[in-house]
Amino acid sequence: MNRFLALGVGSWITWNFLLSGAQAQPISYLPCQPIVTGFNTTQQGDVIVLGQRSGYSYVVAIPSQSRATLDAVRQCVPDAFITRSKLGPYVHAGSFPTRAGAESLSWFLRSRGLDSRVVYVR
Repeated sequence: MNRFLALGVGSWITWNFLLSGAQAQPISYLPCQPIVTGFNTTQQGDVIVLGQRSGYSYVVAIPSQSRATLDAVRQCVPDAFITRSKLGPYVHAGSFPTRAGAESLSWFLRSRGLDSRVVYVR
């Protein structure tokens, strides 16, 4: 598709939205249904282990140690937890073997107003 055509269509949609007088709800208040769990937990026999999974080097992190941020993340990812690195505390939303999986969760959390990012951990 011609990039100018795409730009024109996007501008037309935006302009019509603005003219309609519609009020958007702040992103931070969008409801979130819990998504599939298991980003941070594994089961070994009768024990459930919480933490970064071995071999899953791409981590979705939200820099914060506040309980409010953790609660907001847990609305979407129930097994999220707060941890620390050399750079400071963060909410660990999930770990993945590929960057694409981590970026997908990060984008999802950012769309809900959370300052999510993907970090590569060796």
